[in-house]
Amino acid sequence: MSALTNAIEILRCFSSARPDLSFADVMALTGKPKSSTSRLLRSLRDCGLLEQDPHTRRYRPGLLTFELGRLHRAHDDLISMAERELREVCARTGHTGYIAVLDGFEQVVLRIVPGSNPLRVVNPPGQRTPALATSNGRAMLARLTDEDIRARVPATYPKLPRNSPQNFKQLMLRLNEIRGTGVSEAADESIEGVGSQGFALKSGETGEMIGIAVSYSVQATTAAERANVRRELAAMAAKLRRMTGDTLDQDTARIRTGTR
Repeated sequence: MSALTNAIEILRCFSSARPDLSFADVMALTGKPKSSTSRLLRSLRDCGLLEQDPHTRRYRPGLLTFELGRLHRAHDDLISMAERELREVCARTGHTGYIAVLDGFEQVVLRIVPGSNPLRVVNPPGQRTPALATSNGRAMLARLTDEDIRARVPATYPKLPRNSPQNFKQLMLRLNEIRGTGVSEAADESIEGVGSQGFALKSGETGEMIGIAVSYSVQATTAAERANVRRELAAMAAKLRRMTGDTLDQDTARIRTGTR
């Protein structure tokens, strides 16, 4: 870890004001000895994180850093694009929206779009919840192969609310329903009295996947309102999938054939 920390310290020396650096610059900015600076720069160059001009011998960020930055920007663009569309849906329905990502068998909230309804439940960004017990979490899991899902779910199945899948077999039944219908719903699960509907969006360029959901009070929302949320999310999903080159059809075929 110390080698990684030292390498990161060198990479942080580069900025828009310092797009390239000499060996002496790096030594002065980091305060590291000549031998370790030379070794780290050579390693960073060899792995593609840095490039060295053959004439000036100055270092600059390499192709790998560009590729990683492009992936990050594309991921952020995916989230920003989804958030813009979600804001419109939340404005029309009055309900609260969420954007999350998978981390193992949990989902992590990245963005929240508050609704206008007086009664609302807010999960702050960064909050972790078992993806097995949320609509957008299960929608994301449904895009994975059965092997990938099994690898994420702990061998000792987690204790979940009674409306959630209580074992791996029940979970797979729910996920297969989502794969078949394209509809993912939850009610009285991660938060008692709260329901939600969600879907997963996957970038055709980067493979990044996010889960998008709209939540509402189970008691205070009519069947007609929930049907309207379903229509709004379906239209939003269709639009975003066209815009992002979503690989839903390929993922579905891959899952059906059992290929990775």
